[in-house]
Amino acid sequence: MADRRLANFVRRYTTLSSALETLKQDKLVLLSPSKWDDSNDTFLMDLYRSQVEARSVLAMCCTMARETYHHWRVFTDGIEGICIEFKRAPLEDAISGLASVRAGPVEYLKVKELRELGPDQTHRLPFIKRDGYAAEIEWRIVAECDEVHEFKDIAIQKEWINSITFNPWMPPSLVSNLRDIIRTIAPDANFSLRASSLTNSKQWKDAGRGLVAKPV
Repeated sequence: MADRRLANFVRRYTTLSSALETLKQDKLVLLSPSKWDDSNDTFLMDLYRSQVEARSVLAMCCTMARETYHHWRVFTDGIEGICIEFKRAPLEDAISGLASVRAGPVEYLKVKELRELGPDQTHRLPFIKRDGYAAEIEWRIVAECDEVHEFKDIAIQKEWINSITFNPWMPPSLVSNLRDIIRTIAPDANFSLRASSLTNSKQWKDAGRGLVAKPV
């Protein structure tokens, strides 16, 4: 589960090109769930679209979980993955002012629990996922559209960004170059920029060395 501090933020794991577009254009992009890997998830989204008689339902997925290997491997593209950490409160405040757009945590249910929901619970469908995904602690933005759309832009402000983390497999030279590029795009922003040490941590290795160095 997300601890109290982590719940103050939402993390968007994405590709380098998408992250740079977010920074340069000050926007997030919601896309169609039709190409999601999990067909159960896609099915509920389409079922909801049908029930509310929307032409399109678009979404963007984030997480309130701490950094994990799973997030990097599943939600980013090779060595060019980026994680943008947003302050949750201002992002939710902005979304609450948009028509037909909602944001919030995903619920994780067993099949039995889904069966027990009544017709008055249809509004929950875009924020329900099978319990096998519970470790993702997902947070989602969902938009209903009266027209058929492939994407929808949500305006953001760079002040809402708390940090940007580079993929743990990204070469140091690329990290350095990207720091310079991002600082050029956002010269006045005060978010931190760091390379993930998840798979190559000096502190972890030093702790291991310390263990074997202890007297028996």
